[in-house]
Amino acid sequence: MIPPSYAVDSQSQAQDLASAVLTSSTPPKIVSTCVSIESFLNSHTPDQFRHFFSIAFPTLICKLFGFDDASSQSLQSPQSLPNGWIDSASLSNDSEVASKVFSLLAPNGTLMNAISAIDRHSLVKYVFPSERLPEWARFMLSSEKDCRVLSELCPLFKGKVKEDKIKGSLYQIRLSVFEYYMFWFAYYPVCRGNSERLDTVSIKRSKKSTLENWAYSIKGFSGSSKRELVQKAEGKLYMRLFFAYLHAFVPIFDLNMHQPYRSSILNHSLTCDSSVILRAEFMVDLFVHYWLVDNDFSPLPVNVFKSLGGSFRCRSVLCESQPTSALGELLKLFVKYLNLSSVAVTDGYESGEYCGSPRWRVSTSFDGGKSRDVVPVSPCIRSFISWNSWIQRPLYRFILRTFLFSPVETSIKNASQVFSVWVSYMEPWNISLDDFSELGLITEGFDKSVRLESQSPGCGYSSFWQGYVLSNYLYYSSLVMHFIGFAHKFLHKDPGLVVQMVLKVCLLTEILFVSVN
Repeated sequence: MIPPSYAVDSQSQAQDLASAVLTSSTPPKIVSTCVSIESFLNSHTPDQFRHFFSIAFPTLICKLFGFDDASSQSLQSPQSLPNGWIDSASLSNDSEVASKVFSLLAPNGTLMNAISAIDRHSLVKYVFPSERLPEWARFMLSSEKDCRVLSELCPLFKGKVKEDKIKGSLYQIRLSVFEYYMFWFAYYPVCRGNSERLDTVSIKRSKKSTLENWAYSIKGFSGSSKRELVQKAEGKLYMRLFFAYLHAFVPIFDLNMHQPYRSSILNHSLTCDSSVILRAEFMVDLFVHYWLVDNDFSPLPVNVFKSLGGSFRCRSVLCESQPTSALGELLKLFVKYLNLSSVAVTDGYESGEYCGSPRWRVSTSFDGGKSRDVVPVSPCIRSFISWNSWIQRPLYRFILRTFLFSPVETSIKNASQVFSVWVSYMEPWNISLDDFSELGLITEGFDKSVRLESQSPGCGYSSFWQGYVLSNYLYYSSLVMHFIGFAHKFLHKDPGLVVQMVLKVCLLTEILFVSVN
């Protein structure tokens, strides 16, 4: 038990840290505050972390991402630059600030270790604001009938939907410290993209949602000049953090070693850690629902939705909604990283052997149609789970909605980024570890015995990828037809770029003909 004097001391220090965080808007102060946070966490026990996460951590979240609250507005100058630490680190071009913020938030840093320690004992829980959830989940949460089945419909919310004991019949999302931080982390680029869309496109569905209005009111996101500054500086820090979290929490090559019952009970090991796979699934689900699903009027397969008693009441609210803009580069990194599990093979290249792709299932529908195996598993393939099936349907619908609902006022840059995501998904054989080298992160953590097909001589499509192509048939067929209409609509924006897109699509359709024949 903690003596009262130590408890009071840690509480007062946590209050001092909250004040320091609140007033840290310049690079020197940000660095100093990061040092103070790490010093506090290193000098206290997990029991004493409770005061930090109860008092200072919510304020830290606001300052990291530039979300203002009532207590901080009076301290900010209307003419100031975006006050989020991530933005400030990018705008200042100060390597020390960027390095310090990255070090504080890194998956193996002091803060994450403290989060793991306090979550291990479930000492702190947070209620996440419902208005900052993915739009489809927010509308479901507003209905007592739908929110009762939300946990069953979506694994991301399993065990997190709780009844509000104060307001009675209302429900809320209750999260651990790690989950709370990651929810805000995933929401950050969505808020940025929505605010950009508000400034550039006239939104006709003003009665449908107030999320964009809330985002527009955040200091640092409103105003065209400030938005341009933020957009130019968005750069590498957030992207580096995102890749670091994927690398640390989402295994690619050795996922089955953490899943004792998913292959054979004879291979069960008592050393398997189920928390690893649960955290990986949480991370993938989180980014899928925030970045890909979000305002989709058909967020989940229809048969799954109806079988559990869910209703599509949100269809009338979210109908014909374009996806959040400015997510292209993040999604491209996300898709490439997850599809590494599709191209990972053993070290057969060193012995001159060739190992094929994993087993794929062919379905002409992404809404739960019957499937069949098409490619036998090569004996030299490691037993591991591919993340492809997790993103197949939501990514398809994200690209489809972009092609169908993007107004002509949409930036050609955003449109080309979505096109690039589509192409990356259709060409997993061209993915290599070099694609991640520009982030400046060490990639030696990947299994050194793993070789990628794209690193072999004569890389490109081969018959070993037939199963992958056929299992993603709609990407190579249906989306192509929708892309033609999309290209025609945007031809006037940049004819040269659009023609290049069309030529690329023509080359990719040839792959489908080869696979089918």
